[in-house]
Amino acid sequence: MDCYDTLAAHLAAADGEVDRAVAPLGLLMAWCVNLHLISARVASEHETLVLRIRFQEATGSELVVACGGTLRRDMFNADGQRFLDSYYPRFMQDVERVFERSPYAVEDDWRNYPSLAAVLTRAKMGSADRTGGGVLSRAINGWHRLWR
Repeated sequence: MDCYDTLAAHLAAADGEVDRAVAPLGLLMAWCVNLHLISARVASEHETLVLRIRFQEATGSELVVACGGTLRRDMFNADGQRFLDSYYPRFMQDVERVFERSPYAVEDDWRNYPSLAAVLTRAKMGSADRTGGGVLSRAINGWHRLWR
């Protein structure tokens, strides 16, 4: 899969309104920016816009449009690609479920971001490789052996 989605694919469902069509993609892109899931190339080419998104002075929709209205696989780093490869097919259903309305009725603004970000973060953490665990989890899991 080279391309996860395009703005053009959502225009008809959003009654031809670009701002409504790009909003769900923009919320996802903002979350990816904040979790450092975008590629180094995208971060470098759009450095100011990425920084403005992190400071909540710009929206993810602006970055999606600046990237040609597409969510391409090469726009994300390896961690982002692993997550989106498995998660993206259900993304629009999650947007509809979270906001209890059409994804195209949701505005890409920072008031809506936390609700969707929580769902995305839970999905991401649930998809993390938990085979090795971190230093803290290994210490906690091994702690009980000290008392035997």
